[in-house]
Amino acid sequence: MTDAGRQAAVPPGRQPGEGKPGRPRSAPKRHNGLSTREEILQAASRLFGEQGYAKTTTRQIADTVGIKQSTLYYHFADKRALLVSLLSSTVTPALACARWLGERDLDPVVRLCALVSFDLDTLLRDRHNLHVVYHLPELETDDFTPTRAAQTVLRDTYRDFSRAALASLHPPREAAELAEDMDLVFALVEASVSQRQWGGEENRFRYATSALRGSLRLLGVARADIPDVITRAEQALADYRAEVGDPPLRSGHDAG
Repeated sequence: MTDAGRQAAVPPGRQPGEGKPGRPRSAPKRHNGLSTREEILQAASRLFGEQGYAKTTTRQIADTVGIKQSTLYYHFADKRALLVSLLSSTVTPALACARWLGERDLDPVVRLCALVSFDLDTLLRDRHNLHVVYHLPELETDDFTPTRAAQTVLRDTYRDFSRAALASLHPPREAAELAEDMDLVFALVEASVSQRQWGGEENRFRYATSALRGSLRLLGVARADIPDVITRAEQALADYRAEVGDPPLRSGHDAG
């Protein structure tokens, strides 16, 4: 996945249409449990993946959802805003969690493990076919340059958390040498996006569990200590989710 992947800077304040009553639809709402905004995003991601960003129109997206085009514009200013919102749906939660973790007095290894676990869960929530969206060529153009800022911040946060974890585990010289490979932790997490194509949810969760354990092994955590680190990380995430009201996709990762 390129650096133009999960990258979206989100402007401060409320998103367009958030917290406001929607406009009338041109067709009855389907009973799928999704808000109109989520239905629009789901339709946009499918059409972007099937026919490309350039060939997809807001009218096609509105027709797919069964709403008027004016209703779509009530939620999103234009097609670009739709794509930015799709990309921000994964990076923004990870950044919020990382900030919270960084403000807590946690063991550095547990802190990194918690971020990896949270980020994997966020990516596994993917309802929007993002593994296709991330490969749209338009993401490499100047029009989307501003959206890359948040991705850079997240990647740098992984690096900072990794260096702190290494420093807590190894002598300075060894920690510095190992730090050269720590981008692999971020890469392991990002690779989970492709698991949508790997045969269903169970395979994706299996990969997530392996990625979590693999991240700790890259740090040099002893195999016997990994279950305890994961348990402590999941407790930290339980505290975070209780504070922000964000339930996990499922009850933690297998620490085995």
